[in-house]
Amino acid sequence: MIIRLIANSRSIEIDDPRNFRAFAVRIEGALEGAAEAELLGRIAVKHDREHAWISEQVLRDWPQFKSEAWWQDGLTGMISAVQKFGWIDNENHSIRAHIEHVP
Repeated sequence: MIIRLIANSRSIEIDDPRNFRAFAVRIEGALEGAAEAELLGRIAVKHDREHAWISEQVLRDWPQFKSEAWWQDGLTGMISAVQKFGWIDNENHSIRAHIEHVP
């Protein structure tokens, strides 16, 4: 799944939601520091230039998918699979995602 932060509309969307093997945040377009931080703050418990720690609860409650069993099961499986890499923050219940910037 790719979490898209879209600069021109200041919106957040999920692409390829059934792909739990690809997990990243894509920032599309130019965002100033405060605007980027505000958008990331909607989904991440913490972030820097390269990584965002995405809230598990935000993903589980994503409006289009929260009632879908495949979504909940997929998230559970993804979290279990990446735990061994240190990509889960159990204290903050968040998942590490690489941040990509595209024009």
